[in-house]
Amino acid sequence: MKKIKILLPAIICLLVFLLYSYKLKQSLFYHPDFARDAHEILRISQGKIVWLGPKLTFGGLYLGPYYFYLFVPAYLLSGRQLISIHFFNALLFILAVGYFFVRSAKKFKFIQRLSAGLVLALSTLFLIGSRNPSNAYSFIPLFLFLLTEVYFFNSKNDLWLGFLGFLYGVVVNFHFIIFIFFPGLIIYFWKITKEKKRLRIFLLGLILSFLPLAIFELTHHFVMLKNTFIDKSYLKWVNNTNIPGGLSGKKNVLANIWFLSESMKSYVLINPLFIYFILGIIFHFRKPDCKIKIIYLNSLLTLLLAAVILRFQFIPHYLFGLAFYLFFNLIFIFLSFKNNLLSMIFFSLMIAFQLFYFPKTLYQPSWRTPERFEKAVDFVIKNKLVSPTNFNIIQITKQNLLATIGYEYRYFFRKAGYIADSEFLYSQSKELIVFSEIPYQDISQFDSWEAEQFGKQYFPSAKKYSLPGITIYKIVKK
Repeated sequence: MKKIKILLPAIICLLVFLLYSYKLKQSLFYHPDFARDAHEILRISQGKIVWLGPKLTFGGLYLGPYYFYLFVPAYLLSGRQLISIHFFNALLFILAVGYFFVRSAKKFKFIQRLSAGLVLALSTLFLIGSRNPSNAYSFIPLFLFLLTEVYFFNSKNDLWLGFLGFLYGVVVNFHFIIFIFFPGLIIYFWKITKEKKRLRIFLLGLILSFLPLAIFELTHHFVMLKNTFIDKSYLKWVNNTNIPGGLSGKKNVLANIWFLSESMKSYVLINPLFIYFILGIIFHFRKPDCKIKIIYLNSLLTLLLAAVILRFQFIPHYLFGLAFYLFFNLIFIFLSFKNNLLSMIFFSLMIAFQLFYFPKTLYQPSWRTPERFEKAVDFVIKNKLVSPTNFNIIQITKQNLLATIGYEYRYFFRKAGYIADSEFLYSQSKELIVFSEIPYQDISQFDSWEAEQFGKQYFPSAKKYSLPGITIYKIVKK
């Protein structure tokens, strides 16, 4: 029996990992944001120190760089293979689920733990997130590890408590919207530890996680804070003008609670508010223990905070952390039921729904793979269209992906030893390479801030080169 309890979870973890990684290379979508992240991971692997992570849509704020550093070891071990980032991301997801299964062994029965792990692993959020490394998804395994440790916390080790605070800060630095979980975590630790001193240790760890951003601000005259609050760039977010095609929440908080809950059905297949309502009825007749009561109320408090904050413009991935938090708490609450039949009914129904609504489209071939971008860069280098430095890049896409600066190409140039000028230095660049998916008869017709900065007066003298699906223009300042 002991061997079965070891082998069965191991086999399931292996099968789920194969599910996460199946046709991963063929379905890899070379998104501009991923290309930006890969470019920064490449820079770090080449010995560069990176202080900032991705830029937020709120004002001029940037995230911390932890997301980039997380993937550097696997990237280096693979010989700087782009696909290694995706495989390592999938591995993180399955390891986090496996850790929860093992860590909960003393508290819950084997079959309940196994079912709960499957519900997590087969959720739409995990299936999509495991195949798409990004600051929108890749924090979820770390958050699962954090919540697992928090909910089973019984350590007297202050250093471990400080580490958990630091880890929460790392998770926050994947996206600042994750700050909405702060009150819930503090309330939980307050009830569990009942010591102000130990709570301060957790807060100290959290504060230390922001050191990279603090160092950058101190050495750059507080440019992010000035841009955001003194120059008032945050107003674009408040006025819903900062995100083209972004979502807008309901101004009424109660209406927004329902709107956000309905929006999360895409990621967890259920409206979490509906299940929390049913749990509320159950708890009215059967009082939960103190720990479960705190988790339940914290979930509702966090949803309320999200409804207050996300009344303005936002992107769907802002809800990923909230969807995971509410869903994981549901799983934990059902695991804690003394009535095993009730928890198994919930887990069985969820697994049935997940299999029925399995997102098969995840395995379709991608229409935007890295190979054609790499071939275009190889063409430029082999034909000596640019020197290794003092050039810049513009990208024109059919799908209007808002990726004019072309990190998809910058990544492969840097990997080949060609360092394009910064996206902020178009005016100082001597040469410009334009990669266009739209075959302009006259490239002078194209207009953008980057083109204006380089100098539109130089565009009429552009040299044109054609490749399958991409037209390349070389423009030189004379």
